[in-house]
Amino acid sequence: MNIKNKKHVLLLKGGYGSEREVSLKSAHACAKVLRQSNFKVTEFDIATMNIADLINFQADVCLNALHGDVGEDGSIQGFLNLIKLPYTHSGVAASAIAMNKINFKRIITNATENTSDPIHFPETLHLTKDGKLQNTEYSGPYVIKPIKGGSSVGVTIIKDPQNHPNLASDNEKLMAEVFVGSKELTVTVLNNKALCVTEIKTPKNESFYNYKSKYEKNGSLHIIPAKIPQNIYEQSMSWALKAHNIIGCKGISRSDFRYDPEKKQLYLLEINTQPGMTDTSLSPEQALHCNISFQEMIEILINEAGYEC
Repeated sequence: MNIKNKKHVLLLKGGYGSEREVSLKSAHACAKVLRQSNFKVTEFDIATMNIADLINFQADVCLNALHGDVGEDGSIQGFLNLIKLPYTHSGVAASAIAMNKINFKRIITNATENTSDPIHFPETLHLTKDGKLQNTEYSGPYVIKPIKGGSSVGVTIIKDPQNHPNLASDNEKLMAEVFVGSKELTVTVLNNKALCVTEIKTPKNESFYNYKSKYEKNGSLHIIPAKIPQNIYEQSMSWALKAHNIIGCKGISRSDFRYDPEKKQLYLLEINTQPGMTDTSLSPEQALHCNISFQEMIEILINEAGYEC
């Protein structure tokens, strides 16, 4: 369907859990540019409104500005498929795979391990039921993070395994990986094209690109394009597009990496099927670097909208 026929946009926002505020900020930015482009916008907070009412809206397209549970894990995508409302971003399978970091890691590894340029991830370390490190032979720093979720919520870096903190009681929802690299990189794929590579530098008192660094003003410094070796720059772009296509992403995704200059090794961390659209977000910034305005980016997403049944 041509964008000219998609004049009434249903904007999904809010949702539940730790990423609600990020979603509200993304939706606010999207609503503003949509109205400036003369779209009719109906905002719908799935946490405060009855989701069954979505059936009654006479919208032409749904812009999904949700993050985290329900909005990013394939749940809302399945519902929108059933009511045959075209929606932006990835569908059910891609969303569900990307949301589960372990499954994403397995699928990408299996798909690329026998190719000329296999995608590398940080080594997985196994946790015991009480949250301790099972790989007792490993003594270096490592990362503990939720298997599902984004915005760096719940991520903890353990510098000394001997001083392991008390974790949440539900440790089956956590995973651990070797802490790798010293450079944080990210690549947005828009309309099946990798845009550019950004290096993210965080304040000295922050050891990684955490929630505070992502969403507070001046919380991080974005170097665009990243000042890294050209072969690593090209590899980052290639891996982001490969991961996007392997799991079947649609519209937009953003892949996050760590690079180790000493080992000259790139590592893929995860892929985000619902990148942030706030005023500090990386994807709009990368699009603008490629001469794509925020308005144009949103229009690209709306033009690519569809449903899967």
